[in-house]
Amino acid sequence: MQTTLEMTKNAAKIKAGIKALTHKPYEIVSGTVVPGSIDMEQYTISVQPSDGSDPIESVMLNAISADGNGMILYPIDGSSVIIGTIDGPGEWTILKACDLVKIVVMIGANVIEMDTNQIVFTQGSAMLTMTGGKFSMKNGSTDLNTLLGNILSHILAMTVSTGTGPSGTAINTPDFLSDQSSLGELLF
Repeated sequence: MQTTLEMTKNAAKIKAGIKALTHKPYEIVSGTVVPGSIDMEQYTISVQPSDGSDPIESVMLNAISADGNGMILYPIDGSSVIIGTIDGPGEWTILKACDLVKIVVMIGANVIEMDTNQIVFTQGSAMLTMTGGKFSMKNGSTDLNTLLGNILSHILAMTVSTGTGPSGTAINTPDFLSDQSSLGELLF
């Protein structure tokens, strides 16, 4: 009498044989992400199929073509995924993921990166970041928070020449100070 392990191995062999005989152009498999298998540089993971067969390695985190456009899904270790192959044996990619750590979307020079802490939009040297209910807008070394803070500081320090000498501080200085304080609630 066969053990459960032997039956599982035999079932996997039979499945592999049927697959080879039918020459199916695609295959779809459910499974879980093997803990610690995410390779952020190669954009791959390993998936343990639900049927208990050997883990499938080098599963692409994206279905991106050679031009670099598309979406990359980074699933959480141990989460459920559905993977598929349509380009022939061994060319696996994620089709669906249950729980994600991060998503990256690339279309030309436009990149959106999102995780549980922040969203970052990038286009060339321009970057918009949203985190903790605040946002930051930068282009190269210039950022909106610093620019607006400097403008308010310059307004507060402004003096204007009059016929009797320089003017005093602006009458509405408290308004400008309040605006400066409010920047910290909106921008970082």
